[in-house]
Amino acid sequence: MTPLPEFAGGSLTAVAAGVPPGSPWSTYQSAARKLDRIPAESVPEPLRARVAVLGSFTLEPFLSVLRVEGARAGLWIETYLAPYGQYLGELLDPASGLYRFRPHVTFLAIDGDVLWHQRWTENPPLLSEPVVGGLLTPLFAGLDVFDHAGTGIVVVNDFILPRRSTEGVNAFRSKGTFAHTVAHANKHLRLRLAARAHTFLFPLADLVAQVGRNHAFNWRTHYRGHVSWSDALMGAVAERYVGFALAALGKATKCIVLDLDNTLWGGVLGEEGPGGIALGHHWPGSEFVDFQRELLDLQRQGILLTVCSKNNEEEALAALRTHPAMLIREEHLAAYRINWEDKASNIRAIARELNIGLEHMLLIDDSPHERAWVREQLPELRIPEMPADPSLYAHWVGSLSSLIVLQHTAEDAQRTRQYQESRSREAYRGAVGSLEDFLRGLEIRVEIDLVGENSVGRVVQLLAKTNQFNLTTRRHDEPTIRRRASASEWRIYTMRVVDRFGDFGLTAVAIVSPGPDVWHLESFLMSCRVIGKSVETALLARVAADAREAGASALSAEFVDSGRNQVAAPFLANHGFTVGDDARWHRSLGASGPEWPGWVESITPTGVATIAARVES
Repeated sequence: MTPLPEFAGGSLTAVAAGVPPGSPWSTYQSAARKLDRIPAESVPEPLRARVAVLGSFTLEPFLSVLRVEGARAGLWIETYLAPYGQYLGELLDPASGLYRFRPHVTFLAIDGDVLWHQRWTENPPLLSEPVVGGLLTPLFAGLDVFDHAGTGIVVVNDFILPRRSTEGVNAFRSKGTFAHTVAHANKHLRLRLAARAHTFLFPLADLVAQVGRNHAFNWRTHYRGHVSWSDALMGAVAERYVGFALAALGKATKCIVLDLDNTLWGGVLGEEGPGGIALGHHWPGSEFVDFQRELLDLQRQGILLTVCSKNNEEEALAALRTHPAMLIREEHLAAYRINWEDKASNIRAIARELNIGLEHMLLIDDSPHERAWVREQLPELRIPEMPADPSLYAHWVGSLSSLIVLQHTAEDAQRTRQYQESRSREAYRGAVGSLEDFLRGLEIRVEIDLVGENSVGRVVQLLAKTNQFNLTTRRHDEPTIRRRASASEWRIYTMRVVDRFGDFGLTAVAIVSPGPDVWHLESFLMSCRVIGKSVETALLARVAADAREAGASALSAEFVDSGRNQVAAPFLANHGFTVGDDARWHRSLGASGPEWPGWVESITPTGVATIAARVES
């Protein structure tokens, strides 16, 4: 057999680099052919995304655009396209190609023509209620099937008025107009999608407004072959679709690195002084205030904000702390480097401090020179091109697809505070003697429970994001978690950790497949923020105790080397597991242990019903 060529890390982005944003479809098609020449089997699994597209119109041309935009973000996108117009049939049939494909993301692209044609099934046209019900009732029946048989997340676009209305200036007064039908459909779509944790609304109307309605649709190809989206709209949609794929694969941006001068404020602090920089509620300066507001919204969703600036630290911190118009304060920053060293070295230092991979970080810096230099030094870092005009900053940052956040948990809202508490722990560590004295002095407390309604979102998030202390790095979506837990196929343990400095939140998960004799650790993972505190031993001790009580005689587990989880490699051997003939690790429960760490206190769970208990009741 001829060996596959070694995959070059820059192959995907190199292909996409030849396709400037806004290029015609033919350019995307040519680039997609170049992607076809890369052997799919040579692309590493972490770079592969399975994306299903189900639509009510012709979407074959769109797939080339989607694949190239995926390559621009470093993803190899494998696509599944449902047969023309068969989106409902694919959703409703658990044996369809959609379910065999097992996508990470499924996009439902349904155009306004569906509503339009249902409205005109009679003359005069139907009112909005039967039209909307005729579309949404079977659609959500299909999503119910997906809940039980599907994988990954589902993204459904909102509906738009594709052309100017001829219904007259009094159309807003009548419930019988097409405009009212579209508004009614969007209202109910939003309400019903919001009740489903793994479904999301795609803001197609926003993208059409961005492109311009006159440029978003190609009416010639629409009527000839029902290819409705223009080249410009296909590019905008594909870029946003890729953002959902990055988030679903755990590859979205976790940390934004911010410059200060001419980025968070106008002007150069060292030259203008605190009173001379442009920052305030009137121009010049109001555009920077709005930009900071957008950044704070991202932080509230769990994306960390940091600062890397060539400035005098004392002067810059004074501006952050005391400037009356400053919204991003020192307490909003998970870390900062303000000095005269090169930015690449400073960003590496921030990454080490926060224990975040550079591929999960994004630099926002107004200087084209700095962006180019740092890009050369840190090719894995995301460095988008900024607008030259600061008045566009606030609008621009919302367009960055890698900033899509799917799961927003209680831990996300506290993440910056948790990193600040971590600095206090490190200071305390330097003030005590032995490691055991340090651990005992932390006054660690853990709460171990089974996954429940309040924790399932965080479990999915940890499975997607945790790469270091993770025995297998397997990813599971929420429908799978719910299905396997409610069927008692898996016991899913969660662990919350608290110490004298603060609450780490829910930071560890163990997924166990219980058998009559052997309980198998399907997944065992822990946030890097609690590595080195022995809490993983406490979690394993709880699993072992439950297995013994259930009559099991052994535990089994696997270690799958992902290239990034070496910190977890010694865990099994250090806790009494040995490798068997089946290449799995085994530990007899006839022997004592694992012993609960003496410096870790167990907290009684709050009593929230587990998913399995809720279903059985």
